Amino acid sequence: MSVKIKLEKNGYVKNGFTGFSWTTMFFGFWVPLFRLKLKDFLMFLIFFGVKIFTFYLLFYQVVKNIYFFPFLISYGILIPLTLLTVIFSAEIWISYYYNKYYTENLLADGFCVMEGDEYSAAILKNYTYLPYTNEEMADNDKIERYLNFAERARKTERSKAIAFFVIVPISYIILLIIAISTANNYLQ
Repeated sequence: MSVKIKLEKNGYVKNGFTGFSWTTMFFGFWVPLFRLKLKDFLMFLIFFGVKIFTFYLLFYQVVKNIYFFPFLISYGILIPLTLLTVIFSAEIWISYYYNKYYTENLLADGFCVMEGDEYSAAILKNYTYLPYTNEEMADNDKIERYLNFAERARKTERSKAIAFFVIVPISYIILLIIAISTANNYLQ
């Protein structure tokens, strides 16, 4: 989950997001579809297809070499493993930057912070989506409130990042063990 903010344009309220997107990490191409961004949906869908094809290549290489496992592993398995490493890194990057891309597009389309919503204003200004005004800079109490909102949001993001770097690698290891055991059962 990321930090959710409210943006308004002509009475229509939309959610903007900042920070790391767990939903993009785990649900990939569905996120832009639910946010009604067709171009982004198609790009994410192509990326998902490449990821599935790479998993297929890895599974094929594991099944092909299961009789020799763990004594002999073909160099052919290095290609899918390298591709999965690149894809995993790309997923992390996309999950980190997609919310920023989406929110900046909303702001460019004319959406703005709702009147009186200090929380959303503080988050957008601290994450440098919007500049601070001179009046805000002169008001020390308001700046202090903005910094408190932003610090709480950043603490939440840090805890999510730590959880991510613990949960996701463990999940991939479990999936790899399941794939190897399934391949082993298939061949027996």
